[in-house]
Amino acid sequence: MVELLAPAGDCDAGYAALEYGADAVYLGLSKFSARAEAVNFTPDQLAVFTQWAHAHGKRVLVAVNTLIFEPEIPDLIDTLQTISDVGANGVIVQDLGVARLIKTHFPHLPLHASTQMAVHNREGAETLRRFGFKRVVLARELTFEEIEDICRNVDIEVEAFIHGALCYSYSGLCLFSAMFTGRSANRGKCVYPCREKFKTADGEGFCFSMKDLSLETSVRRLRDAGVAALKIEGRKKTALYTAAVSDYYRAVLDGTADEKTLRKKRDAMATVFNRSPTTLYTQNRKNADVADVKTVGHKGLRIGTVKNVFKKNDARFVTFKTSHPFMRYDGIQLEIDGLDRPFGFSAETVRIDNKNVFSAAAGQTVSVALPKDAPFVQGDVPVYLASSAEVKKSYPYTVPRTADYLPRRPVDVAVFLTPEGITAAADGVSETANIPLSVANKPELVEKSVRASFEKTDTFALSLNKLTIDNPDALFAPAAALNDVRRRLFERVDAARKAEKAAKDAALKETILKKETVAPAADGAAVSYLIKTDDPEKLSALTPDDFEKISEIDIEIDDNTVIPPFLPKEKIRLCLPTVCRDRERDGLKKRVDFFIAEGFKKWEAANLWAFSVLPADISDITADWTLYVANASAARFLFDKGVQRVVASPEIPDPSGLFAAFPDRVCAMIYEDLPLFISETCHKKTLAGKCVSCGGTYNEKASCRYGEVEFAAKNCRLRVLASRPRVKKTEALKAGARLLRMDFVYRKTTPQQVAKTVRTLFDM
Repeated sequence: MVELLAPAGDCDAGYAALEYGADAVYLGLSKFSARAEAVNFTPDQLAVFTQWAHAHGKRVLVAVNTLIFEPEIPDLIDTLQTISDVGANGVIVQDLGVARLIKTHFPHLPLHASTQMAVHNREGAETLRRFGFKRVVLARELTFEEIEDICRNVDIEVEAFIHGALCYSYSGLCLFSAMFTGRSANRGKCVYPCREKFKTADGEGFCFSMKDLSLETSVRRLRDAGVAALKIEGRKKTALYTAAVSDYYRAVLDGTADEKTLRKKRDAMATVFNRSPTTLYTQNRKNADVADVKTVGHKGLRIGTVKNVFKKNDARFVTFKTSHPFMRYDGIQLEIDGLDRPFGFSAETVRIDNKNVFSAAAGQTVSVALPKDAPFVQGDVPVYLASSAEVKKSYPYTVPRTADYLPRRPVDVAVFLTPEGITAAADGVSETANIPLSVANKPELVEKSVRASFEKTDTFALSLNKLTIDNPDALFAPAAALNDVRRRLFERVDAARKAEKAAKDAALKETILKKETVAPAADGAAVSYLIKTDDPEKLSALTPDDFEKISEIDIEIDDNTVIPPFLPKEKIRLCLPTVCRDRERDGLKKRVDFFIAEGFKKWEAANLWAFSVLPADISDITADWTLYVANASAARFLFDKGVQRVVASPEIPDPSGLFAAFPDRVCAMIYEDLPLFISETCHKKTLAGKCVSCGGTYNEKASCRYGEVEFAAKNCRLRVLASRPRVKKTEALKAGARLLRMDFVYRKTTPQQVAKTVRTLFDM
């Protein structure tokens, strides 16, 4: 049975999603969540919510899907312990260091690979299976055929997005926000620069501002293909959103609602939040209708078109025929040419036939007063219903009492009644009420009274298991006294158990840290230079003396790569690209086989798929920065899989610890020319609304309010680069790096420019 998986940015959203048909929710805690600015859950809230969900046959997945820096490992262990304690059904991760900690120290927690890992083909999914992951959340860019191929050929659970916001870049391969603002998407703090307006050679517009994914007509196809979970995006959305979207997709999946009911649910969903829908590339990888180049933000449900604008009593009115009922004070938005966002306002005055009304029915022609600050309106302006009181009332949900679902541990209690008072004991501690007790008038009711008192565990994490009552004289115990003794006893037992648990957790944490902490290695490594390119001809101006100073030449290959004879073969490492889709797979595999037959034995992986493409006898494999080694545990995860060397993540604020621990195995980029985006979406196609037959390869300049960028398209895949590379040799050496790499990839750079830059870097 396919799982409908909904987002929960807070408790209310979680309860609403599950009440309206979701089978499971995914959520985050206050740390290490890719939606760091959502409300998220506290540990106590997570415990209660998980208890409630499990009691109702639902599942809870916790996202720990950000990059982790070394100083954060202690807090990460606390987070994983919390998730373990509550019995979550899975942990969604991006960082391989988190995966290592879970596999090694919390092996009972199922591992789910976040979409931030950018797994986009059969081979990537197979690598995850071999690495011990239970589920893969696929990249959103895939076609139905690619998703079906993975489901058929890899024994791993597949999770696919069906609804919600899209990133312009492959998720996890976006550095724009991090590099331009210091707020990293891989740390949950993206500022969404893709939603900005860009000036390009082909015009100006929101060429990266994606529409929202909506696969409502295809969820059954995904289910029939073998997809295990259908995922709704939206951990920064409201409880109303999660309720409406879950309700709609539940009805679609079940197939029991008639078209009128489905349309009503669909309209409600659009009213709550709607950017305009797209199926992205699921049905056609050449789809140009994926971005909204004119406007950004929530539009709502399209309900009409302005046909007349008039003025009455100093107020301006717009007149349109509404296709959907709405009421006074509902939110209306107009999509006016020239505005970057729809203009929204409250419908405070609604008129029909020159009379003020409280509500309008579908099919009626209405006039709505514009606010005084409204922009000029003319022409056939689209009208949207952007918020609705009726919709808001349509999705009530229940939030349970915390005490009803507080996780509790059983406790055995013994109660002693003597003429001198009441004593209760449990877990080796006791409490007494020194009050005189007399013989009970109704001895048969005493046991019932005692049991009723001690079954009240209130806010304590306890539940009464076995109750022993010693009352040989058939004495009566006042309820107030029993309750007082019970409260004091349970306070002590609860506190003692929490202290014991805290001590065990602290001991486990210390054990984990000892095992994971890597002592600095003896620093005897000499400085070595590496150079990387996607075009070997860029290196043609380098001399034998230059090559003598370079220990390794990394060449990113495609299915047309040829190695020129001027390069020293013994220094060459061939690099598999980050992305390899179905259209490229066969050609690239043939090229890999050819180069291996030619004697090339050194390779680099830029994505997990590489580990399932390279033959098992290839032992010299390195990992590029796109595998995001941001901590020692991530490095050790890859080393354990046979990787010889890694490139430190460009997002680490202080990589000195990594360089100290692995001086000859962690590389720093000193001439850093990283893609800010790696995308299947062509900005030319988006702006033109169709493919312009440009050949799929170009380099152009563009700009937005954050600065200048360069578009670097190759074979119809776009990379967006910064205006210029960053020189980082001084800081790399200061941090202790001994392996220094210079990148000359994707940008149009002449051989002479490359040679000049290389020699300048040598001399720095």
